[in-house]
Amino acid sequence: MSRVFEHYVAGQLALLPELLPLFAPNVNSYKRYVAGSWAATRANWGVDNRTVALRVIPGSEKSTRLETRVPGADVNPYLAIAGALAAGLYGIERELPLELPPVTGSAYSQTIGTDLPTNLGAAAGAMKHSASARALFGQDFTDHFVMTRAWEWQQFQQSVTDWERQRYFELA
Repeated sequence: MSRVFEHYVAGQLALLPELLPLFAPNVNSYKRYVAGSWAATRANWGVDNRTVALRVIPGSEKSTRLETRVPGADVNPYLAIAGALAAGLYGIERELPLELPPVTGSAYSQTIGTDLPTNLGAAAGAMKHSASARALFGQDFTDHFVMTRAWEWQQFQQSVTDWERQRYFELA
């Protein structure tokens, strides 16, 4: 890994918790972020490790690459790519050091890295308070995007699910 590559990874690690709504935009997006699901639960990295958020795929000097494993099938690919590139460039421009050690083995049994928000409401709140998001994407986009994700979370919080109906009618 070159120094520039390390800075790129460090930038993504630093901003992933704040930019998570770009990678997980819906209420249902967060249901896959559970231990053992092959989806990351923390902002961490490893070499050829499918249990981490950022998977470094080793190769030659010209072919080593990074797989950002956080987005799901429900993501807007343009926003996810913009988020990954902006966070990586943030790390390069600031020459952020890659201080976090790589995860070896299962990331689910370790505490390396920062916990990712566990629902859309928490993720939208983290992005709302992110000065970095505003600096990278602008005040207008950030405010509007966060507002749409907060609205989505609020609508979900006001709904009664089939599970709740079945469970609580059973107890009544």
